[in-house]
Amino acid sequence: MTNTLVALHRAGLRCRVVLRRLVVTAILTLPGMSAQASDSYPDQPVHIVVPYGGGGIADQVPRLLGNQLQRHFGQAFIIESKPGAGGLIGADYLLRQPADGYTVLSAATNNLVINQFLFPDQKLDPLEQFTPIAKLVSVPLLIVVNAELPIRSLDELIAYLRVQKGDANYGSPSAGTLPHLAGALLLQASNTKAVHVPYRGGGAMVTGLGAGEVQFAVIGYLSVQAMLQSGRVRALAVVAPQRLAVLPEVPTVQEAGWGKLLAAIPDNWWMLVARKDTPAERREALSSAVLSVLQTPELVRQYEDAGLQINAQAGPALEQELRQEAQVWQEKLQGLELNM
Repeated sequence: MTNTLVALHRAGLRCRVVLRRLVVTAILTLPGMSAQASDSYPDQPVHIVVPYGGGGIADQVPRLLGNQLQRHFGQAFIIESKPGAGGLIGADYLLRQPADGYTVLSAATNNLVINQFLFPDQKLDPLEQFTPIAKLVSVPLLIVVNAELPIRSLDELIAYLRVQKGDANYGSPSAGTLPHLAGALLLQASNTKAVHVPYRGGGAMVTGLGAGEVQFAVIGYLSVQAMLQSGRVRALAVVAPQRLAVLPEVPTVQEAGWGKLLAAIPDNWWMLVARKDTPAERREALSSAVLSVLQTPELVRQYEDAGLQINAQAGPALEQELRQEAQVWQEKLQGLELNM
């Protein structure tokens, strides 16, 4: 009798275990439940690939974001620099990593919408191979001049260029970069001419501007911050709808009487992207977290101090926006005479 009771008790236990497993399996197969119950992403460090060298905006944007995401998730976000070939090496590196959401790319306007037209022989097809996680910030460009020139307004710069009749110079970190293209678009919109001088990097370009090797440039605040503070470079206007919080005395191009430059020089931004085949639930988890931390006062202040403006966007519409921007840039580049 005792053996029979024990056998029945053990059978009951086995039935309950099987039943619990069936219930769990059923729950996990319900729509929306599987990813939540089985995927605790991220449960290991996430690598943010930076396709440019250390320092400057390219490093600041993802590093400040990564610090906030680390607090949000309680998981490390590691900055991984893969510079070279105008950002192509970093982008190619991402494509060779697993599409699991643990390696993403911090990409600029150049990487996603411009380079494909400047370098048509590249094998990269960013709009087909990457998918946006979130747009992060806009990088308003400053129109700056060597401070020894008697130029204190955008009108005076345009007048100076007209008098020079193509003998003035403008600098950029290298051919094909945003400062190169923005300078060319400024000349086109103002019907003036100047010689483009490409340098080997932003630091060399800014040093050349401060030394008077070139007369002007169109570049982000962080690149010229030290030169502005030392008085060797003067800011004339910012190519943005609003003034920069860090330079409240510098007018927008609209306020300076050259609102047409807002349409002539498209927005410059940074965005976080993943491989196209990354699981949707992981992309959405990261996207939601990014949008959340972009609202934190600390990160807003840090970005503003770097001359950046929060431009938080995500969702399916962002991919369509990229395609539209690519078309805009393709048309603009066709109308420019660029010596690459």
